[in-house]
Amino acid sequence: MKTEIKQLSKEKYKGNLKAYKKYFFEISDRTSKESGAIMIFHRMVCIMGLALFNVMQDEGQSKQESIKKIHELFWRGPYGRNARFISFFVRRAKDPFTTFLKNLGPLNEWFFPCPPWEKTRVDIENGVGWHQTKCYFINFFRNEGQVELCSAYGDCDCRVAELFGEVLELKREKAMCWGDDYCDFLYYKK
Repeated sequence: MKTEIKQLSKEKYKGNLKAYKKYFFEISDRTSKESGAIMIFHRMVCIMGLALFNVMQDEGQSKQESIKKIHELFWRGPYGRNARFISFFVRRAKDPFTTFLKNLGPLNEWFFPCPPWEKTRVDIENGVGWHQTKCYFINFFRNEGQVELCSAYGDCDCRVAELFGEVLELKREKAMCWGDDYCDFLYYKK
């Protein structure tokens, strides 16, 4: 985060870092604590992203540019690195499509515990699909009044699927951060 904050304004770096910490603790104090390592992680990255977003807005950066930078920051960080590391092994499995869904896709109940995620399976030809009707990210950002920031997180699903472009394709036509009632995950086998 420090590097991203420094890139906003070298002259205001210390003040922006102080503002980031202030936003971080304010958001943390008003959001409910979660139990379990994965939920603690999700809560933490939401707080970090929103605190950075607020600093970016203070600096006059556009919302879309801020959202794009936050997405890239998390994708370059541990989330993206872990997905790329796991994908190396998943692509070498006998059935990478099914292995992907169990390890990196939302069929993974360890990474996507329910609640706060709820999903309903839908039938699609030559693939696996579901509609996700509850999501921790959308709930968090709705409560904070910044629904559009949710796309910085949800778009990571598409980035993970791109790592498996030779075996699957993710099609998303609806997303709660776009104003729809659910996010669709339509994974087609290639």
